[in-house]
Amino acid sequence: MVGKEIRHHNNDAGIVGVIFGILSLVFLLVPIVGLVLAVVGVIFAFRQNKNSPNSWSKAGLWLCGIGIVIGVVWGVYYIKIVIEAARVAIDYQQLQVAQGTAG
Repeated sequence: MVGKEIRHHNNDAGIVGVIFGILSLVFLLVPIVGLVLAVVGVIFAFRQNKNSPNSWSKAGLWLCGIGIVIGVVWGVYYIKIVIEAARVAIDYQQLQVAQGTAG
């Protein structure tokens, strides 16, 4: 085997990308955590895809992509909920002041 190079394909970054993609989907209900995990997973999966493309890197990119999309949608919805709750609290406080029942 002189002259032939034995090439070892390392799948570690792709596997880490898949794990982070799964974790991002699990932690999506926590507003920022799922999105951060998905972005980190994309970095690992993209690195694997760049060096040695395989099914792990593709699965990691898909899972993390889904995690990013759902994370952004959920994050926007969460911000809307927080803003609306603050608006209701302010309106309630102003109503109490107007009625003279603020304590």
